[in-house]
Amino acid sequence: MLQRSEILAALSNSNIMVKDLKNFSCVEELYKKSNIKIDPKKIDADLAYIEKNGITIIGYFDENYPKNLKNIDYPPIVLFAKGHFDPSKLFFSIVGTRYPSGYGEKCAQLFSKELALANFSIVSGLARGIDSIAHRSCLQNGGYSVGVLGCGIDIVYPRENRALFELMIQNGAIISEFAISTPPSAYNFPRRNRIITGLSEGLLVVEADIKSGSLISAKYALTQSKPVFSIPGEIFSKRSYGTNQLIKDGAYFTQEPSDIIFYFYKEIKKVLNKESNNQKELVLTDKEACILDVLEGEMSLDEIAEKINFSIDEVVSIMFDLEVKGVIKRLDFDRVRKL
Repeated sequence: MLQRSEILAALSNSNIMVKDLKNFSCVEELYKKSNIKIDPKKIDADLAYIEKNGITIIGYFDENYPKNLKNIDYPPIVLFAKGHFDPSKLFFSIVGTRYPSGYGEKCAQLFSKELALANFSIVSGLARGIDSIAHRSCLQNGGYSVGVLGCGIDIVYPRENRALFELMIQNGAIISEFAISTPPSAYNFPRRNRIITGLSEGLLVVEADIKSGSLISAKYALTQSKPVFSIPGEIFSKRSYGTNQLIKDGAYFTQEPSDIIFYFYKEIKKVLNKESNNQKELVLTDKEACILDVLEGEMSLDEIAEKINFSIDEVVSIMFDLEVKGVIKRLDFDRVRKL
């Protein structure tokens, strides 16, 4: 009988997909009923590479398998992870064109930064363009990011992202459901997209043509009952055809990061509560102390931002922290006071 790691390697090489894995009790049962052919030499080579390169194998029935992925159709049977993959994070995905305009680059940088500051962990596909910009901006601002590959975890694709791959491994993680040495074929990327949206609480599309793979991600998100956010673009730009169409079809018109942050207020607060409960005494950051110094009576977030010259999205993020720490109270959508 094969060992567990050998079974997982065999299943990944078989490339099978099962719509509802909950019908099985364990990976051994799935393996027996799949009747797959195995190549012992390929399995041995895969496991040797995995051990040598510090790669973790996560099976669907393992305790550390992401809960969000268990709820989607055709969840990945096996995940290979490199870096520090923490499935308990609050994930949000940002995707878009591989060839963004300057406007798209600025949007991806800003939204990734502010969402990371609001305790989201950014998920994307490590492709060139919007994906790479979102990953890099998240990491540069102290956030945690996960890249989902459309190839084997041993392959850097695109090649120019090698430095970014290393950063991701050091400060986040790279994951893939594809077997070792699987090339980045066109068929793999739509399949990869269901994992990006499956991990995440929601999806933001920054710039995308009408035939962009980002719209496939949006369809997956909707199928998985995840909210889709879209940044409007110039009506004469092909890069905006897809994002503008998403808005016409019902995606959330997204003009600033706070549009997303307010939508997920409860989820963010849970994360902050966990962090707050781990602190024995109240500790304020310099920015939190700065806000409390100017907060007099009841004030709007815009008034606070104007007084201390912070961006409104930065104030929103800090306010979540202060509310969880029990030093301010939110009165309505944008007004607060000290406790």
